[in-house]
Amino acid sequence: MSGLPVPPRHTTRRIDRHWLHATVFTLVLVGLVAAGIGAGWQFGVTSIVASLLGFGFFYLMFPGGSHFGFTVANGLAVYVCVFVYFREANYPAAPDAFALPALGVPVGGFLLGCFLRRRHVAALIRVRRRHQLTHLPRLSRWLPGLLVIAALSFQLQRLELGGLGQGGALLASSLAIAALVGWAARDVVLLLMDIVLVFETVAARLDRLVMPIMAFLTYYSLLVVVFACFYRIAQMSVAGPMFFKHNQPQPLSFSDTIYFSVITLSTVGYGDITPVGPLVRALATVEVVAGLLLLLFGFAEIMRSGDPDTGRHPPRGAGDPE
Repeated sequence: MSGLPVPPRHTTRRIDRHWLHATVFTLVLVGLVAAGIGAGWQFGVTSIVASLLGFGFFYLMFPGGSHFGFTVANGLAVYVCVFVYFREANYPAAPDAFALPALGVPVGGFLLGCFLRRRHVAALIRVRRRHQLTHLPRLSRWLPGLLVIAALSFQLQRLELGGLGQGGALLASSLAIAALVGWAARDVVLLLMDIVLVFETVAARLDRLVMPIMAFLTYYSLLVVVFACFYRIAQMSVAGPMFFKHNQPQPLSFSDTIYFSVITLSTVGYGDITPVGPLVRALATVEVVAGLLLLLFGFAEIMRSGDPDTGRHPPRGAGDPE
């Protein structure tokens, strides 16, 4: 019986959990963009379907790790945002019957270019992942063409086209972009891989950055709370209005002083709350200076802690041999 051949085990391909997380991230991110745009459910469904098709294509053809998946997802979300701006700026009257296909055409052209050159693209991804980021990818083959198409689209406003004319021009522009990115698919993938390398470098340093970031946030929140208390105490101890809220003199609640402390420390200054008393103005000045110093020294400490070479060679002390 021992001489009988053992039947082969049937193995099933398991879904990469990193890519599963990236898929969920794609759905949430593109769905959030579609909801923020508010262009109707048809546009939202078209955006999500086009993004998932592109994402699934790269997962099946060129598996490249979780960071590659997040990079593709982010690129698709950015493309949806750019398309919406492109349409609203140049083709506001284009019907959805033209706009929805125009949204998916460039994605399809890029995927078709990657499929036709799949062996070259796959080899490029494998080789690129084994090298450091040393130079920018070649943008001269496709970026100037995109700029020319955009410039021509902005000039179409002078023609005062109707709805059908704008829809046809939008679809024609998308077809031209699809042909361009399909032809330069290799360089676009090269750009994605360079972004992936940056993401991987940052992710590798996160374990050294967590503690200094938490320390920075601790000091930041401490300053916010302390100065908010100072503002409240100054308001309650000095007669007369200390703050203007919506151009009206009125006392601030503690939540208002927390809000004012945050926007003062971050030097945002929306103008809805204004210090008018000399004491609170002096406190606000000190808080701004303290916030700038914390930002400078905190950022320097975070960068020093994230440097892998820092601390490997301790300085020589007085007891070290000459």
